[in-house]
Amino acid sequence: MREKLSDPTPGFEPLTVPRREHPISRSLIDPYALKILYRLNRHGHTAYLVGGGVRDLLLGRQPKDFDISTSAHPHEIKALFGNCRLIGRRFRLAHIFFRGGKTIEVSTFRTISEFGVEDGPLVSDNTFGTPWEDAFRRDFTINALFYNITDFSVIDYVGGLKDLEEGIVRCIGDPAVRFREDPIRILRGVRFASLLGFDLDGESTCQIQTSGEEIWKGAMPRILEEIVRMMARGTARSAFLLLEKLGLLETLLPEVTTYNQREGAVPYQDLLGRLDARFLEGSEPEPWLILSCLLYPLFDSSVRSSGKTDLVHLAKEVVSGPANRLQIPRKIQDRVRQVFAAQVRLFSLGAGRFRTGTLLRKSYFNDAFKLFEIVAAGSSEGQELVLRWKELMDGSKQQSPKKGKHRRRKRRGGKNPTPPLAG
Repeated sequence: MREKLSDPTPGFEPLTVPRREHPISRSLIDPYALKILYRLNRHGHTAYLVGGGVRDLLLGRQPKDFDISTSAHPHEIKALFGNCRLIGRRFRLAHIFFRGGKTIEVSTFRTISEFGVEDGPLVSDNTFGTPWEDAFRRDFTINALFYNITDFSVIDYVGGLKDLEEGIVRCIGDPAVRFREDPIRILRGVRFASLLGFDLDGESTCQIQTSGEEIWKGAMPRILEEIVRMMARGTARSAFLLLEKLGLLETLLPEVTTYNQREGAVPYQDLLGRLDARFLEGSEPEPWLILSCLLYPLFDSSVRSSGKTDLVHLAKEVVSGPANRLQIPRKIQDRVRQVFAAQVRLFSLGAGRFRTGTLLRKSYFNDAFKLFEIVAAGSSEGQELVLRWKELMDGSKQQSPKKGKHRRRKRRGGKNPTPPLAG
């Protein structure tokens, strides 16, 4: 059990960088986040912009989220914002909602509390702390920077600014302890390194390489979530290479490691590189598409080597192992299997004995074609097939009947037919 941290040692002061020495401008911050910061401040509460938002602004990147930490307790936050909803059981978070679906998350400063592990059983409900404690309970130094709305300074308790400058993702504290507290931090480290093009620090790298199996002690839904997130923002190829380097790929997807040993990793690097290109063109990949790209070379290899004609069953054989291990939702499994089976027909245009119109009308055709575009882009023949399928798709749209009012068929004799005349 970790002891609760006391106040900083006498004389300890965080590094405070004034406005003139950093690139963060209020014009770059979400106006709703500014509104929350100012209102909390006007009512006597300390309020900082925190985490990835500060990190990305310092790097000149557009943040995906703007999170806020404050000295205000959850009930005080709710009292200030009528558009607020509190969530969570052990530690209450405030979600403040705005028009257009915008949500800003506000948390109270947290202490490094008296838990066996971070996600373990509650043994103390006194989890509120100081900004200093809140910074030290976070995972990586680059995610523990604060932006102070009162004087527009950046506050650094943990050396995050230096690590940002040097391009390092470094654990706060002992990596062995921090990864044991929450094994999902291992995957978060990979995600941040891939996203930012940074290196993991040496201690974290060694710890991951020797204790990668600890990942399975984390919450299973979060494992799948982190895999998807690390590959969703144009970073699939770099995340894949880092997972392989750290030995995590063999832990998570041993089938892929076996494939790479047999056929080399180039097919995966090329395929995931094309998935990244799709993101850079403005299309963020859905979870099923990311997982399809991770498993498709396995399916393609099975098709070529087995000679089986039941493609749906073959796709099920390929997907079942990873799906059970990572607890992929059934809906996503079904979609992956359908689009895999469709790839053979998409590549067999002009050679297969099937009706193209039947495939075009399938509910999963558009999804299958998304994967087909990525896979087929690896060869000139594939690119030509993509163009031919697009022509067929355009023709199918032009030929589809216009929707109009359908005349109701008159029932023979009507509801109350006239009885025959007697006589």
